[in-house]
Amino acid sequence: MPCWPDLWSGILVSRWMVWPILALVLTALLIWAPAVRWRWLRIVLRFIGGAAAFCVLAIVSLGLMLNSGNPKPQHRTVVSPNGSHDAKLTYQAGFLGRDFSIVEITKKGYCQHFTAYQYGGPSDLESTTVIWLDDLHLRIKYSLDPDRNQHCESHVTEVTVVCEPSTAGKN
Repeated sequence: MPCWPDLWSGILVSRWMVWPILALVLTALLIWAPAVRWRWLRIVLRFIGGAAAFCVLAIVSLGLMLNSGNPKPQHRTVVSPNGSHDAKLTYQAGFLGRDFSIVEITKKGYCQHFTAYQYGGPSDLESTTVIWLDDLHLRIKYSLDPDRNQHCESHVTEVTVVCEPSTAGKN
């Protein structure tokens, strides 16, 4: 059974797709112009609908073209020793070093995710390591970057997080 919060967040992420579809439906109604008796008004509405459809299609195609090269997020899940918790590391590559890494902890059988670590800066999937010490202790090793947004929680739900920043490998 899917987690409803995950489904809802997926809908919220894809909400940008609703507006072009709504605009295309509205322009289709303008072009069709049902129940308009006056011919001159029907011609004007169809002209406006055609121009709006052209603008919407141009904007949607430009957005799809700009978004076509984006890589998909990479995930790595580490399960605690007895399997009671999952730590999921997600890395999303961005444009010109605007990468984003996040570690979320989830208790087995529950849908709620708790953020233990997040970093908005140049990195990759291998630059952050996530290791379970035992079922309630998680170690997160990451490269320290004081110039960017980087945050590690020390306690998330019932899990104690050991944050280990390292300066090795930084230029």
